[in-house]
Amino acid sequence: MDNIYLDNAASTPISPEVIEVMLKSMQSNKGNPSSIHSTGRIAKAKLEMARKNIASTINALPSEIIFTSGGTEADNLAIQTATCGLKVKRIITAKTEHHAVLNTIDFLKKNKNIEIDYLELNNDGSIDLNHLIKLLSSNSVKTLVSLMHVNNETGTLLNIDKVAKICRENNAFFHSDTTQSLGYYDLDVKELGIDFLVCSAHKFHGPKGIGFLYIKQGLSIQPLMFGGNQERGIRPGTENIHSILG
Repeated sequence: MDNIYLDNAASTPISPEVIEVMLKSMQSNKGNPSSIHSTGRIAKAKLEMARKNIASTINALPSEIIFTSGGTEADNLAIQTATCGLKVKRIITAKTEHHAVLNTIDFLKKNKNIEIDYLELNNDGSIDLNHLIKLLSSNSVKTLVSLMHVNNETGTLLNIDKVAKICRENNAFFHSDTTQSLGYYDLDVKELGIDFLVCSAHKFHGPKGIGFLYIKQGLSIQPLMFGGNQERGIRPGTENIHSILG
């Protein structure tokens, strides 16, 4: 009997084109992108071409793209380092967010004394934007708003343009987990004015264990790990070039 796979909100099958690119890379890209010899420089060129291509899809600069192991790491990197490099003291979010966000902010509340405000929801599960405006206008403390674009369980769609505008008007930073939407919606980070945007490739027929974090140019970000100077020193460790190309 044929197996019919329907759980695409959790993960999608890898497309044949992706498998072909990854297999070719495994066969030909032997070098470490950080090596200065010719084999390393070839791998580095492939890596940076992928970064450039990815950046162009969201109208970002290549330097604003940091490759990660996926959405969870990217969420952690954005939220945790915002409280260090950007001196954020309050986070506004919703209890319907992914655990990559909820567990991270719970840690920060307990260990870093970060103030957390949870937004009210409408009857359909969508975010009450009037409550967001009220919270932002009532307190001038440096704030990060963290809201996903498409909810992975309910499918509710955030008015990301409206939220980005509200955040700009109230001098708040805006982080959005767009892992469920980026493969299906056109997002322009410059038009949005968003500060952090998260992607995970396996949500739209790419490989598992690879993603990226968009960080708006000019923001001061601290790494979660320490080691080499890969990914502008923000995410050390030899890049997973085969999955990045996929």
